[in-house]
Amino acid sequence: MCDNRRLIFFSLMLLLIACVSQKSTNLNVSSRNYFEDLAYIRPEEINKKKDFKKIDTITFQNKNDISIELDSIIMVIKSESKKKQSIDGYTIQLYLGDNRTLAEEIEGRINEIDSIIFRKLIFTQPNYRVKVGNYYDRFLVNKEFKRFKEKFPNAIIIPEKIKLN
Repeated sequence: MCDNRRLIFFSLMLLLIACVSQKSTNLNVSSRNYFEDLAYIRPEEINKKKDFKKIDTITFQNKNDISIELDSIIMVIKSESKKKQSIDGYTIQLYLGDNRTLAEEIEGRINEIDSIIFRKLIFTQPNYRVKVGNYYDRFLVNKEFKRFKEKFPNAIIIPEKIKLN
């Protein structure tokens, strides 16, 4: 019986505590202590006119503004990049180093091995790269890689974007 009384007493106390009205929080702008005037940052045209909807965008353009030209150039670049499609593929890199004559010699040796294969000599400062082939399939690149690995021990397979155009 005593346990029931305690249980009832604690439940009534919790109910009373939960029903007590809480102090409402009123957020007024005037009650804030911090205020900063940013009018000095805005252009003078905005400070003079109070109606922001009627302000022309022409008033904000500077005499040396090139944004319209840049937008047109960006549109041309986007349209050109849509035309150039590429897929994921592989190439075999046979040489990477800063010696141009050695890179040209390796390119000549590639010509002796296979004169039909696609090869390219790329210079990205300060290194020269000699790459062979454009392969879409990992199995084909492994077959060719084994053939070139015998002659060029530093050959590696590199994943690369291959242009379709």
